[in-house]
Amino acid sequence: AEGSHARALNYCALAGVNGRNVSLRDEETGRIFDIFPRLIINAAGPWIDSSNRALGIDRHYISGTKGSHLVLDHPELRESIGRNEFFFENKDGRIVLIFPFFDRVIIGTSDIPIENPDDARCTEDEVDYFIELVSRVFPDIKVGREHIVFRFSGVRPLEYSKARTAGQISRDHRLLEDRFGEIPVYSLVGGKWTTYRAFAEQVTDKALAYLSLSRKANTQKTPIGGGRDFPWTGYALLEFLNRVEHETGLGGLEPKRLFDKYGTRALEYAAYLVKGVDEKLKGLPSWSRREIEYLAQKEKVLHLDDLLLRRSTLAWLGMLTRENLNEFANVLGDALDWDEEKKNTEIQRTLALLEDRHGVNLDPGL
Repeated sequence: AEGSHARALNYCALAGVNGRNVSLRDEETGRIFDIFPRLIINAAGPWIDSSNRALGIDRHYISGTKGSHLVLDHPELRESIGRNEFFFENKDGRIVLIFPFFDRVIIGTSDIPIENPDDARCTEDEVDYFIELVSRVFPDIKVGREHIVFRFSGVRPLEYSKARTAGQISRDHRLLEDRFGEIPVYSLVGGKWTTYRAFAEQVTDKALAYLSLSRKANTQKTPIGGGRDFPWTGYALLEFLNRVEHETGLGGLEPKRLFDKYGTRALEYAAYLVKGVDEKLKGLPSWSRREIEYLAQKEKVLHLDDLLLRRSTLAWLGMLTRENLNEFANVLGDALDWDEEKKNTEIQRTLALLEDRHGVNLDPGL
């Protein structure tokens, strides 16, 4: 895509095809426009097959399996696991895990075949399974539903297989090629978080070869976000925090607060915070107005749930109440120039997502 459409493509859905034209719909404005691609890379994960069908490519590439997890607020269990992550074989032979997540504990995961990735939810049967598995490692610690603050499910985009069990499906990745007319379509099948860079490099090399371009950079040693120049020792951390205070004037506990959230990007956040009048949120004073403004500007926040579910750990840690959700909506709304109707729409959207997808009900009386 070129020109004015390039930024909009971040938030578009396929609306139709006509010859070499691909019609896209801007999900925010509803506007439909055409592009003329030389190459299509289908990186839709578990939705790869449905995305290909929209292009007239009828393939069965994906055998998705659902993996769910629980986040627990359980101080006794959290203290018992310390800084350790436990991988072990459950009584059904599946490898499961228990690991620390800030002051919470995450337990998982399931491996259940699923046809439609949009249907992925953590079921009550999975909850029973997760609660029971803790007793295999910590038989004296009691875990119940009252400890759950968040639940989530994802779908592994595994390659189609006739394996008898989900655990036998290969976790390898492959790049499969089809044609949309004369245009190559590369489907990124399989893979996982731990191999995404290697997979991306393979796909890029193939795309560059097709486009007769040469590689100018790679990501083999590229740190992610706040991992750049990360201070691994206590002394190095102290030096970094002193640097933040010296370069920005932001002192006290603020540099450490920002570092805990953003790693070494704390320096750029601090620089933004001191350039205007800031104030802490009433419900969660570990957050400030200008911090949210900066997130909205730099992290492509469009919706309230973007901030609460994906640009922060607020929902994951069970830190949301109805009151502070409203406060976040007001601050983010001011940053993104929302009117009252838009703020209310975003609040209701987020409440519905929290309850439907994550088992979090912030309006229990309704």
